[in-house]
Amino acid sequence: MKKLAIYIASLAVLTTSCDLKKTPFDSLTKEEINNIEGGIETLNLGNYHNLKGWVENWHRLTEYPGDNVSLSGTTTDNFFYSYNYQRLVNNSRANSLWNLSYKIIVGTNIVLEQIKPGESDKTDQIYAENLYIRSLMYFYLTNIFGKPYNQGASNLAVPIKLTSDIKENNPRSTVGEVYAQIEKDLLQAEALFKEDKKSIFATREAAQALLARLYLYKEDNAKAVIYADKVEKSGKFSLLPTADYKDFAVKTPENNPETIFSIKFVKDVDYKDNGWYTIGSMYANVQGSGWGEMYASRSYLEAVRKYPQDVRYSLIKPVVLDSKVWKAYYVNDNLKYENVTVTKVGDDYEYVDTDKSTKKLEKVSNGAGAYQYYITTAGKKRTVLIDNLLDDRNGYLKYYILKCSGQEGQAHLWSPTISRLSEIYLIRAEANAKLGKTQAALEDVNIIRKRAGIPTAGLYTAANLGSKSALDVVLEERQLELAWEGHRKFDIFRNGRTLDRTYPGTHYVNANSFLKVEANSKIIIDLIPEQQILLSNGVLVQNEL
Repeated sequence: MKKLAIYIASLAVLTTSCDLKKTPFDSLTKEEINNIEGGIETLNLGNYHNLKGWVENWHRLTEYPGDNVSLSGTTTDNFFYSYNYQRLVNNSRANSLWNLSYKIIVGTNIVLEQIKPGESDKTDQIYAENLYIRSLMYFYLTNIFGKPYNQGASNLAVPIKLTSDIKENNPRSTVGEVYAQIEKDLLQAEALFKEDKKSIFATREAAQALLARLYLYKEDNAKAVIYADKVEKSGKFSLLPTADYKDFAVKTPENNPETIFSIKFVKDVDYKDNGWYTIGSMYANVQGSGWGEMYASRSYLEAVRKYPQDVRYSLIKPVVLDSKVWKAYYVNDNLKYENVTVTKVGDDYEYVDTDKSTKKLEKVSNGAGAYQYYITTAGKKRTVLIDNLLDDRNGYLKYYILKCSGQEGQAHLWSPTISRLSEIYLIRAEANAKLGKTQAALEDVNIIRKRAGIPTAGLYTAANLGSKSALDVVLEERQLELAWEGHRKFDIFRNGRTLDRTYPGTHYVNANSFLKVEANSKIIIDLIPEQQILLSNGVLVQNEL
């Protein structure tokens, strides 16, 4: 029997810390896998290990096209084209994600071909874990390269591959077909899981969480609620306490009570140089490591700072040049930062205007003991954020993002989260909002807001929504809570909303820049990598150029 040219990395689980370490393994035939003690387990762990290579481009292709980030310069790295919607057929980031996704899919298929469900609890567990991992790959492939489900289940997505035959050359399946395969696999996995493993492994609740998300994306809202309930009512997860939220990225995923599934990276093993080429390195310079060139967007900053008590702002670090100087920063008509020096007088801030007169910033109460401040300049009332004198890069203020750095004290170590309990509450909230169950939706939103430290006056009721709908506040809360976890782009477009990036950043430096992107635009999905089309001998067809 011919050899499968596969690389298997075995991961040993340390009994004292549950850390994962990798050891190379040779190419094996299927017979050798069966004959070697622990062969299936080794291959199973190898599939987890391969997620580490996959997750970097997963993050860049899902998070950078959203409105939570602001790049401070141009770059030759192909992620720049994802960030500013200048799609390339030869985008190396998209091609790498495609390659690694299908490498992992083939790896899971090899495991699934070796096992017959029902033989033992041990093999059922492994079978279920690989169904979950395969489903995860297809979920993101479909949403990156295919249109949102509600724009048409008959639109093309990606090829469905259910065998280990590396020569198999399948055409693109439809969005509906891929979603159906994911649903089938996850339902089977849900029934087969036998062990309560830690959150760095696939579990029944991880499958249920992904099913809840799948149903939400399909707008099968009743089922989304059912599966969110299953996860929440399992009693296995709890929200990280408000006081500990600042340590969100510092904790290992298995020690974070709300983590359902994360891809584990190991201290001093995965990033021995503190991580110059990691996800977090673009967001901050920590302990002298990292580029620190992509910052929290102005729109995100204004949202998260509406309530000074919101602990989610603790995951953002303004880079201060002078702590004795206070500035009111605002954005001009050219989407550039400007500022005036201010002095605090009680609840007011005074500044010297261009005519040398002393004026006060306008203020509006947030209803919870704090104020939003404004300045009128060039004929417009503009929101200001008051900070110490901040450092900048190319005129873009440095608001470092710390959510993807600092695990166990290592500069840019981070174990990316795929599912956590906060998302489950917000899945249920969104589904209930769409089902017309406003009170139930707001109750779940308020659970997240209370944990964030927002005072009672900042919680929602049906009476204080004003011009907003329940869905509006759910989506706003999803942005605040799930930022930099790969959700925002999908949340905007699958809900038919417009991506609005009218804020400072280099996403508008091209002649054909996009400050706003409509949900029905062809550019919301990536192009199929040209290399993959060539290798398929024309079996794969391209998305609309």
